[in-house]
Amino acid sequence: MRPFEVKAHLAVGLAHAAPWATSLDGLLASEMWEDEKAAARDRGQYLEAAGPDEVPADLDLPLARCTLGGGDDWHWCATYAYPEDLADAPEIHHWSGRPDHRALEQLARYRPSVISDRQGRYRARQMPLLLTSTRTVLWRGVGDIDRVSATLALIDAIGKKRSQGEGQVLRWEVQPVDIDAWSAGHLHPNGHLGRLSPRICLQGRPTVETGGLGRGALRPPHMHRSRMREVCMPWTPQ
Repeated sequence: MRPFEVKAHLAVGLAHAAPWATSLDGLLASEMWEDEKAAARDRGQYLEAAGPDEVPADLDLPLARCTLGGGDDWHWCATYAYPEDLADAPEIHHWSGRPDHRALEQLARYRPSVISDRQGRYRARQMPLLLTSTRTVLWRGVGDIDRVSATLALIDAIGKKRSQGEGQVLRWEVQPVDIDAWSAGHLHPNGHLGRLSPRICLQGRPTVETGGLGRGALRPPHMHRSRMREVCMPWTPQ
């Protein structure tokens, strides 16, 4: 386990929902979970996602753990994506969609003679998609560089709307960096907070700029409520 830096060279940029972009631990966990599900299918098994009242198991990510929070309030030593050459304003793409009437007919016991494309639950949609325009994004972390490289090599796109061509990764670079482990697991290259962190992680570091206090997920799966804590939010570019 040693400090490292990951750089993704993108075709155009990436789309993401939160003020901060994709987390490295989430990226690795997603790919490893897909591999586990595929292996289970080959064995004739089916892996179900954890329900809202269950506590999901933690995958064996190739990352070190920060245990300053104590107990179950630990997190992986890895930051969120940092756009290196961020444009002044996001690029606005659009996506559209309409219900497949033939599929509805096959799934429903009864289908009305007319399904409106202009109103109601099944209306057609045209939605804006904000694209962060950048040629490269960068993460830092502490972990097994060889395993991180091998896992990332299987990922060809990041962010939202990957199947529509957004977030295409041209190539990955993973290399060790000569910085201390705490900084590699918590800070962006500009020295600002680079991930959701318990307040105790920043104790004695008053000069680290953050995005304020809030509630968020410490580690994957980020959408599961068992991961939610009161945390310091990462700094985001204005």
